[in-house]
Amino acid sequence: METDVVRAGGRPAEQLARLLGRAGNGAQAARHLAEARDALMHYCGLQSCRHAKGPPRAMDRRTYRHSFLLPDGSVRLVWELEHDTGPGGELVRAVFTDRGELALAEWAADAAFGPPLPPRTVPGADGTGAFAGLALDGVRGLSEPPEPPDDPLPSAPPPYAERPGRRRAYTEAGSPEHARRLLRRAANTNPPGEDVRGRLHAAVAHTIGIVTRRSTRIAGRTVSWSLYEHAFLLPDGSELSLWEIDHTRTPNGNPVCEVYASRDAALDTAVRRIEAG
Repeated sequence: METDVVRAGGRPAEQLARLLGRAGNGAQAARHLAEARDALMHYCGLQSCRHAKGPPRAMDRRTYRHSFLLPDGSVRLVWELEHDTGPGGELVRAVFTDRGELALAEWAADAAFGPPLPPRTVPGADGTGAFAGLALDGVRGLSEPPEPPDDPLPSAPPPYAERPGRRRAYTEAGSPEHARRLLRRAANTNPPGEDVRGRLHAAVAHTIGIVTRRSTRIAGRTVSWSLYEHAFLLPDGSELSLWEIDHTRTPNGNPVCEVYASRDAALDTAVRRIEAG
């Protein structure tokens, strides 16, 4: 995606004009945003995002939230959606003033990432928690790989090879050490147990992917969190994932890392404790 778009600084009216100018539906949206031209202040933050390395190709979807402070003290919210998930991979931008319409547009863009896959068993987590199957701003369908194929691993497989039937390539070596460092920096009191740690001692390869990233305003300051999946390939061909939450919901605003054995547990932390307080 393009990285030269400036979404901060300048006069609010100028930011609004640039926002509408780069959006495909800007002329239509402008009819609903006349009052925002007189805004006293403007703030823009990344609300959610989604990324996939492929196959068939790398794709991105980002949603930005623009806040315009009006002279009467109210705030006008405008959402900017940009993605390259269409058939031709072209960058598309649109603006929305209605949350419902935004949700529908995000759903349509995220459909290119594929449907959710069946959960697999992870020691210590059954994948049936409150957030199973939840489409949470970019989380839906990005995390679970398919069941491993029936064929056994060939002898001495290259750790970076993408095996038939898998939807991701394992590109990183040194996996036991990576797992050890990840679990060592986990700040939560309930990280994955010894059974998971023991299995990761034999991991032959791994890959890391960002699932989603969000930010919100809590008690007058911006709090952000990101969810990462660390997927490990084991010698028997099975896969095991650790779910890392990086967030700034701390007394001093410094980022911390928490690690969980399941996506549900990580999302429960992000939504219930970090965002809801």
